[in-house]
Amino acid sequence: MTDVLFYLLLALLLAGPVITLIAARLRQAPAISAHLLFVALVAGALASVAMLWQGRVVSVDLSCLAPFSFSLLVDRLSAYFLLLICLVGAPVALFSGSYVERHYHGARRVWFWVLLPWFLLSMVLVVTASTAFAFLFGWELMTLFSAGLVLIDGHDGERRGNVFTYLLMMHAGAAAVFAAFMVFLPHSAGLGFAALRTAAPLLTPAARSAIFLLGFIGFGTKAGIVPLHLWLPKAHPIAPSPVSALMSGVMLKTAIYGLVRLSFDFLGTGPAWWGYLILAAGAVSGVLGVLYAIAEHDLKRLLAYHSVENIGIIYLGLGAGMIFAANHSPAWAAVALMGALLHSLNHALFKSLLFLGAGAIADAAETLDLEELGGLFSRMRVTGTVFLIGCCSIVGLPLLNGFVSEWLTFRSFIAGATLPGLAPAIVLPLMAGVLALIGGLAAACFAKVFGVAFLGRPRSVEAADAVEVPRAMQAGMAILAAACVVIGIAPVIVLRPLAGIVLQLLPGVVLPQQAFALTNMLPLIALAVIVVALILRSLCRAPRITPTWACGMPGLDSRMQYTSTAFSKPLRKVFSQVYRPERSIETLPADPPFFPHWIAYRSVRTTSFERSLYRPAINGILATANRLRRLQTGNIQVYLLYMFLALVAALIYMRFA
Repeated sequence: MTDVLFYLLLALLLAGPVITLIAARLRQAPAISAHLLFVALVAGALASVAMLWQGRVVSVDLSCLAPFSFSLLVDRLSAYFLLLICLVGAPVALFSGSYVERHYHGARRVWFWVLLPWFLLSMVLVVTASTAFAFLFGWELMTLFSAGLVLIDGHDGERRGNVFTYLLMMHAGAAAVFAAFMVFLPHSAGLGFAALRTAAPLLTPAARSAIFLLGFIGFGTKAGIVPLHLWLPKAHPIAPSPVSALMSGVMLKTAIYGLVRLSFDFLGTGPAWWGYLILAAGAVSGVLGVLYAIAEHDLKRLLAYHSVENIGIIYLGLGAGMIFAANHSPAWAAVALMGALLHSLNHALFKSLLFLGAGAIADAAETLDLEELGGLFSRMRVTGTVFLIGCCSIVGLPLLNGFVSEWLTFRSFIAGATLPGLAPAIVLPLMAGVLALIGGLAAACFAKVFGVAFLGRPRSVEAADAVEVPRAMQAGMAILAAACVVIGIAPVIVLRPLAGIVLQLLPGVVLPQQAFALTNMLPLIALAVIVVALILRSLCRAPRITPTWACGMPGLDSRMQYTSTAFSKPLRKVFSQVYRPERSIETLPADPPFFPHWIAYRSVRTTSFERSLYRPAINGILATANRLRRLQTGNIQVYLLYMFLALVAALIYMRFA
């Protein structure tokens, strides 16, 4: 039965777009496509759950249909990430049914339902591939289909530039991943994953380190770690909201899967400096990601930067796991690895929920600018409630899923003080402070987001006229919110299969039960909180409602409340060296008057890496290209001379080589 469900997932994802094109003339394509996609993803979720709990392996060999070795194999690790894809994809498909019908018409609507299933299929191929060629095939399709979906909303100059940046960085990352596989070849009988796993012990330390570094760069580019994150805040915000949810919540996790598969499965962990490198990347990404997010007032761009932050948290867990393994402490390595894998799932759930919530806000208020929102909770009760659950989850509040994974990571950092050696005993506990800093800044950021968007008074006519989104969109968000609550209260339903995955990657490990003492108590804590809340509710009197004092003025209006910019100003002041904005002031008249008629203040923030790393590199490339343009004379005789000189140089090289 498990095999049948997995085959059904592949068949429907592959054939769904074809059916959509056939049904496009019947005007029922959106309904048919949404239902087919939802059924496919539910089947995939059921199959992955069965494989996780039973430990069953499913394999599919498609080499006869391809010019190279192409096969799929679903073990526990693959099943976990397959569950992540389907568990998020199903509610996104449900949300998309109404969303697409309300926002797109004609060819754009059809192409959305053509590209979305194939985008999901490409991610399924990545996490289930058992050969390097199948993995890279899915990896490249994932980039191309996601770029096509980003262009659904238009193809103006700025959008094309952002997509070009995205494609450029993704292909550079793919080249690094391809090179990592190629380094195996002198010692491997082929590029099947089983052959790579067998060849890994035969590699020299230099070759192993080269493979790790190439994988670190390639997968880090897709994951969006700093400083390889440049594409992420450019591509995610301009995509349709369901696509943003899948790109940020799911696509980034394929890079986590690749890094775990390469580092823990193929190479069997490695020296401690691998862990320290990943740990440093995680710390920098986590802190800078949340700091950049605090300064944003475009909701989707803010959420995109929080993806950088949460990828940083996942990297913190992976780095700690490698350091523990290198210091012969497999038990705590398993705890750190479980924290990283669980946070991958948790981030997929709450970040997809928040992006869908952003889509609902844009649908109702026609803007994502926090400065134009306000008072939405009284008009959008369901969206406001599920969005609040997402906000509380992403900041790691107890009894929600983000807390469990961050607690396991935090607990492993504290255990680092027991390791022999000065470096791990200092660095790992220090990372506990970094994780706490990230959590505190994230709490401030989402207090701003929810307070400015949903509370207070409307700041625009559109926000004042907002109404709740259709029930299908509400249902998609509610499913993700329910998953956040269930995992937060009863994490054992995920921790038990995660233990099986850890045993696959770290054979023979015995998990330290003291690390899970708090997580095992969460159901009782939740029950106690509910009982206390009911008792207090029965004892409390009805609240008195009185007008808010308006400092002696006739009444409150939207100008009297905090804006997004004002809320974040104190933190931006403290961390001013991170932002260093470019400011300018213009007055009319231009001469310094006592009473100017018009003043304009402009502040442009660019990330420090974009300013200090990417801009000089891009300017250097453009300058070199302008110099090389002199070689393009347009004269055929000159081009023949170039060919003749190249031929002479090749002959000389072959003669003396």
